[in-house]
Amino acid sequence: MPPRTQIDICGLRELLNPTRLTRIVDIGANPINPTPYASLIRRQLACVWGFEPQRSAFEQLEKMQTPNMSFLPYAIGDGNVHELRVCNGSGFTSLLEPNRAFCNYMNHFHVKMTVKDRIRIETRRLDDITELPQVDLIKIDIQGGEVMVFENAAQTLSTAVAVITEVALIPLYEGQPLLDTQMRVMRENGFGFHKFAPAKAVPLRGPLQTILGDGEALRNQMTDADVVFLRDVSPATDLDTEALKHLAILAVGAFDSLDVCLRCLDILVARKAIDPAVVTKWVEALRTPHAKA
Repeated sequence: MPPRTQIDICGLRELLNPTRLTRIVDIGANPINPTPYASLIRRQLACVWGFEPQRSAFEQLEKMQTPNMSFLPYAIGDGNVHELRVCNGSGFTSLLEPNRAFCNYMNHFHVKMTVKDRIRIETRRLDDITELPQVDLIKIDIQGGEVMVFENAAQTLSTAVAVITEVALIPLYEGQPLLDTQMRVMRENGFGFHKFAPAKAVPLRGPLQTILGDGEALRNQMTDADVVFLRDVSPATDLDTEALKHLAILAVGAFDSLDVCLRCLDILVARKAIDPAVVTKWVEALRTPHAKA
């Protein structure tokens, strides 16, 4: 399969001809890491509504606002007031208390997950945010609060075609829901597990480990991973034509699943919603080493 940079995403959107830009909501939009949908924003193929309650992170996001990227300083949750634990490592700030029993023997986590400030903060249910239109992709990374968001976002989830969520494999926070809980909640909302993005692994911290450092041979304890959940793309799918078009775009522009894109194209061709000759030409171009970026 060609890498994402060799897939003609603009050509794909042209042949699909959706009625609007692909819509993404980013919960926990702290810009410490590249976003998976960056290529869609760069090509002006998507618009984003992002939420980030940490003041320092939101100040960075404000500078990034464009007509297609809007950010609000909201904490998304269940609509109640919670305590935001601001940690030394910005990416570890959470509505949950760090689990010291685990953090103390996870390499570096004991420093990064130390709480330096506690702020009482009002959360908002995703379904109550009037600024949001119907969205296609929900991307979420809020350090253990994902299930709280999903349990208060049934309406928003009902129209989304994909979710990229961080899942915990061990409880880095007290009372943190793990992968199995997220899978159950997503199934209840009509999503199936699609794939892992690479999982994060760390060394277990201790006196003997410090002698050898933290090389790859010692990085075996998986902590968390990004996971993609999708709507059904079987021939019997109840996704409408517009939704399938946006899922095809997201598949190659946000989570590197060309097979999902092709599945959507197959269904759209069967529905006579797109020109099969144009689709075949686009797919055949993927076999050449010079496919357009």
